[in-house]
Amino acid sequence: MTLEELNLFLERSPEVQWAQDGERNLYFRHTTFDAEKEGIKVTPEALAQLTPQELERVLVAGRNIEHITRVTGYFSRVSGWNKGKKAELMDRSRSVVS
Repeated sequence: MTLEELNLFLERSPEVQWAQDGERNLYFRHTTFDAEKEGIKVTPEALAQLTPQELERVLVAGRNIEHITRVTGYFSRVSGWNKGKKAELMDRSRSVVS
């Protein structure tokens, strides 16, 4: 990937944060999926081999799935829930009925 392609990728992906160290290594973090201290390191050599699509795939790593739940007969997308409601979902006990 060229620097032009990287700049265009970063402009189109506001959820991706990046930093560079003194050795020209780049560090990327996807704000939706990664915690403050998480992310990936990409060397200049590796960046030259990547396409923007591959970088996106590495950053997301299959974590961009939609969760749907059924509560009292209605289906709803979990992504639209507030923080408290998502915490309640994590606290629920689940059982298997055979």
